[in-house]
Amino acid sequence: MDKIWAMPNLEEAFKAVKRNRGAPGVDNVTIKDYESKLEDNLRVLQTALRSKSYTPKPVRRKYIQKEDGSKRPLGIPTVGDRVAQAALKRVLEPIFEQKFCERSYGFRPGRSAHMALETIRADLMAGYRYVIDADLKSYFDMIPHERLLEQVREEIVDGSVLWMIESFLKAGVLEDGVVQASDLGSPQGGVCSPLLANIYLHPLDERMEARGHRMTRYADDFVICCRSRKGAERVLGHITKLLETELGLKVHPTKTKIVNHQEESFVFLGHEFTPGHRMRPAIKAMKKFKERTKEITRRNQTVNIELLIKKKLNPYLRGWGNYFGSGDVKGSFRALDQWIRRRLRMVQMRSWRKARKMLREMRRRGWRGELPTIRMTAWRNSNCQHAHYAMPNQWFKELGLCSLADLYDEQHPQRG
Repeated sequence: MDKIWAMPNLEEAFKAVKRNRGAPGVDNVTIKDYESKLEDNLRVLQTALRSKSYTPKPVRRKYIQKEDGSKRPLGIPTVGDRVAQAALKRVLEPIFEQKFCERSYGFRPGRSAHMALETIRADLMAGYRYVIDADLKSYFDMIPHERLLEQVREEIVDGSVLWMIESFLKAGVLEDGVVQASDLGSPQGGVCSPLLANIYLHPLDERMEARGHRMTRYADDFVICCRSRKGAERVLGHITKLLETELGLKVHPTKTKIVNHQEESFVFLGHEFTPGHRMRPAIKAMKKFKERTKEITRRNQTVNIELLIKKKLNPYLRGWGNYFGSGDVKGSFRALDQWIRRRLRMVQMRSWRKARKMLREMRRRGWRGELPTIRMTAWRNSNCQHAHYAMPNQWFKELGLCSLADLYDEQHPQRG
């Protein structure tokens, strides 16, 4: 416990919270507010932790819309509680990292979703074609506190640390002005929640590793690759019993299935694995990408196109492209680049409003002759010869537009 409340640890914990940004909790104190009196706030927190008088505030409930129409609940702790959790995590994480299994990739230092995806791809190419595509129902909300604390006690004997973890788990949730008790679960949004989630599923990792099963897990998402359907059915029955009987979790009855990868596709971490060992963004991921890009490049806005690209579009394209660029997406990324440039041409034409402004730009680029009557707000005209002449691909490079195809080439220099 003395390592947790040590001032250097609290200072580093605040830096981590600041990097992750995030909204205020129930006390409406922002990160900027907390930082304005940082030394005083950290001293108060240190005193509370040393004297065991620290009491975390309830988390603020917020819901995120999911693709299937349902909502995912998030619990947002206060900034002070996030600092305390980050300080706790900095001490606990190295201890548990020593025992975590090799095929667990979620929210661990030095590991990534791309590493999990490549592990699955290697298993498929090695002939493990029957895939258990598993889904846990409301995992973060279903973790039993006592069973979780029992697993923490296997490595941690300091009662003050266990008290601190339990206080976070039982802090409660503020929703519609009413504080509700939290008897189950570790709220998504908490700094320690991913670590605690990994601790709780560690027995599953151990069991699969001991039996030689090729399970790849990223937080509560996991797949198991098997050589035969019979073997996959046997493994699925075993893990269902383990998860539901021993760990008190619920395997989703309709979303969990066995897939013959030579005939069917399956989705993991937003990537679709198709027969032939190819990997690409899932349909839902592509749909969400296009919706967000359309929102950023909506046609009824009059804007400075360079600022739109730099401030809004590029950060989104860079993040999405780097995440999905590890797959077999060169052709689709090129097509998306063309579609994005067309949308930006439409935005610029709408901002010019009058055809003579586009003609002026064309003449600057060497156009000879007149510009025929053209409707500057018609979508079809964004792909005409005149629009391409006024706004060539090189122009977008000069503006610094992020190219998805270039991001792909950076990740796959050997493919060219």
